[in-house]
Amino acid sequence: MSKSPPGSAARDDPGATAPGVPTRGVPARGQGPTPVRNCVGVVVTDAPEGLLRDPYYSTIFKGISSALAERSLLFLLLAPLSESEQDATRRLLVGTQVDGLILIGLHTDSWLPRLIQRRKIPAVMCGHLPPDFGISGIDCDNFRGSVLAIDHLLSIGRRRIAHISGHHTTPSGLDRLMGYRQALAAAGIPLDPTMEESGDFLVGPARMAMSRLLESHPDLDAVYVASDQMAVAAMEVLAKAGRRIPEDVAVVGFDDSPSAAAASPSLSTINQSIELTGREAVKMLVRHIADPEAAPQRVVLDVELVIRESTSGSARPAAPTP
Repeated sequence: MSKSPPGSAARDDPGATAPGVPTRGVPARGQGPTPVRNCVGVVVTDAPEGLLRDPYYSTIFKGISSALAERSLLFLLLAPLSESEQDATRRLLVGTQVDGLILIGLHTDSWLPRLIQRRKIPAVMCGHLPPDFGISGIDCDNFRGSVLAIDHLLSIGRRRIAHISGHHTTPSGLDRLMGYRQALAAAGIPLDPTMEESGDFLVGPARMAMSRLLESHPDLDAVYVASDQMAVAAMEVLAKAGRRIPEDVAVVGFDDSPSAAAASPSLSTINQSIELTGREAVKMLVRHIADPEAAPQRVVLDVELVIRESTSGSARPAAPTP
């Protein structure tokens, strides 16, 4: 039987002491005085490309930072990707160097929720919250947003609707994929797995996904994309392939980020009030810092379809449904 590598127990059990983490006792929150740092950690687990280029992050950071500044709280950005960065984040959290955490885009296999529960750290998740996480969360209705997008495309006569999804280990990516499938099924359109490609919420993979879809389904007449950043990348591929938007292929994104309105043609999308999500997350976290024993909250913000040029042209004649 092979031996586990050094430190693997700490990685598998985030409540265990990680290599280099001091073993001195730290008072559990809510059980004695806790140092007040006036600092909130904002944790993201996206790749650097997504963090730096996706307008979603700059918009939600704006909401978080402005709400923190109003309360004289500092914003500490944490992006633990490598093992050394994760160990450094564990040391910071075990040492109670922040008063609370806001988590953004957490993957379903993340070690953070268990550590947060064990250390009783006040925390709020921005994004879909699995029931077993046991912390407060705020999210938009990703599933309904997808249904709105597909219903809109169906209403303008599109039937060969492809989907470029986000990362399948993120609940938001999965919810948007499930909404796409449900909306097509409800319209009596058979699901075709080859009409789905993953873009991982990144520009490069989204371009490759659009190219694969055009190669395998040259007759597609619409594409629903799980983020505006990926949708703009897909539109560039369509334009290079000589496809007119929306006359040949209609496109809908998700987020209503600034890049959607700035795109050419402008991008129809799903508005999810990103900046408001950040501000509301701070409000929820401040309540949990004040009362660490408060029950977790679950807030779901509504979404809205925003129609722009990428779907406002005349539709091609719909192909008969098999």
